[in-house]
Amino acid sequence: MISVPNLRQQLSGNSTVRRALGCLLPLLFVVTFSACELFKPISQGPNEPQSGQKPKDELDPIQGRRVYDPVTGTYVLVRNSPTDPMDTIVWRDIPSSIEPPIYSTTAPVGTGPIGNPVNPIGVGEGNSQLLSFYNVAVVLPFLSDRYSAVDKTFSSNSSWALQFYSGMQMAFDELSAQGIPLNVSVMDSKASEQVVTTLARTNRDLNNAHLIIGPYLRSNVSILAEKARSTGAVLVSPHSASSNVSEKNPNYVQASPTLESHCQAIMQHVLQHFSADQIVLVALDTPGETARFDYFQKEYDRLTGLKNTTPLKTLAIDSTKTTMSSVNLSSWFSNSGETVFIVPSWSQETFIYNLLRKLDNDRSSYQQVTVYGMPQWMEYERIDFDYYEKLNVHVSSSSFIDDLNPDIRQFKRQFYERYGDIPKEEAYSGYDLTRYFGRMINKYGTKFQLKLEEFPEEMLHTQYAFQRIIVPTTTGMEFPQVERWENKYVNILKFQNYRFSKAD
Repeated sequence: MISVPNLRQQLSGNSTVRRALGCLLPLLFVVTFSACELFKPISQGPNEPQSGQKPKDELDPIQGRRVYDPVTGTYVLVRNSPTDPMDTIVWRDIPSSIEPPIYSTTAPVGTGPIGNPVNPIGVGEGNSQLLSFYNVAVVLPFLSDRYSAVDKTFSSNSSWALQFYSGMQMAFDELSAQGIPLNVSVMDSKASEQVVTTLARTNRDLNNAHLIIGPYLRSNVSILAEKARSTGAVLVSPHSASSNVSEKNPNYVQASPTLESHCQAIMQHVLQHFSADQIVLVALDTPGETARFDYFQKEYDRLTGLKNTTPLKTLAIDSTKTTMSSVNLSSWFSNSGETVFIVPSWSQETFIYNLLRKLDNDRSSYQQVTVYGMPQWMEYERIDFDYYEKLNVHVSSSSFIDDLNPDIRQFKRQFYERYGDIPKEEAYSGYDLTRYFGRMINKYGTKFQLKLEEFPEEMLHTQYAFQRIIVPTTTGMEFPQVERWENKYVNILKFQNYRFSKAD
């Protein structure tokens, strides 16, 4: 059982949430420190492994992110920025002791019964209940059990949750100023299935929630998705991009596009600029990689409206020849136009590097090439980015932070003034997600997901364009069952002038 206190914060016209992250975490971590201390460089405390070592029960390190430094003209590595494979991040479970939960004893300020101040005020579409207040449960991996009270340092793997919740706090303040009534309870999942399972079974705030935001790991999302199914709450998953979290669950909303959605978005963008005979699909010859070709072929068939179309050209590279030294790619280039190589592969950076090098070496001086890759390519550390530039590399991405956008600049300034740190991508995500769904539940009630498709919106870090994913049926049902709700919008970025920007 999680031993972290739940902080219930009420948002209303008369009672605003003034607690910044620095005020929340003393309750979460049972220590006292300022907000600025949150973002000091992570140092090795007594609970952290020494350099080069990792205890068996520790989380795998979060990968870094390469960003362009305009001063030096090079790419530098920024640590503590969580990146993960398309479907899920690979974390090891943390053993957790079984302890009774600790609840906040402070009653919410405002009208309504203590503990659950909600009163029905109407009924909306699909029997959606319009209430005077809405209970929101936030479940994130703060990893409070890894906090060092001696050195006041956090596990580096808590960075994602701290940044994400910091953005949420800024959004909660805005919603409060708009008079949107939310009672917020914050819980630490500790990245543990055992903790989340116990929360789902016994935590009263989670059981009374109308909206649940989180958690991070796919396995934990699955647990809370089933909880939402049984209680009637709506679970919004901010991170997991897996397509098999929960079956036939109309209460599950997925903010991150799946791998299939990424492939569909790439195919759509390619066909806007090129013809099918210019396309070559490339991957390793393993079943997992070649199976991704089907996503592109199906999307091509759908976009063209044709049946029994000529299959797109495919090239499966022998997985034992990832050095590419014995592979000749010359015959794959078009002599009459540009050739487009779509590469839905990311697990082996060495393979991608060798493939790009080989593409550049095997083409003649007049043969033009465009390469489409996956979002993980932006995180590679050993790639020669000259190849990205010369081969006109494009990638899909679930988010894009445009530093030239005035709204982005304003958010960055406000975040720094509040927390003394520069916001990372997850801070924008936390802000956008909280603002969007806080407004939706306030306007449309407990079944607000039924209105998601009608309200796409441009956010700071991406666009929200939710669609209901329908369970395929052969029975001719007039109203097929909803599998989940998914944000289908995917950004297509191009590498130009040694940086990624939005493609045309």
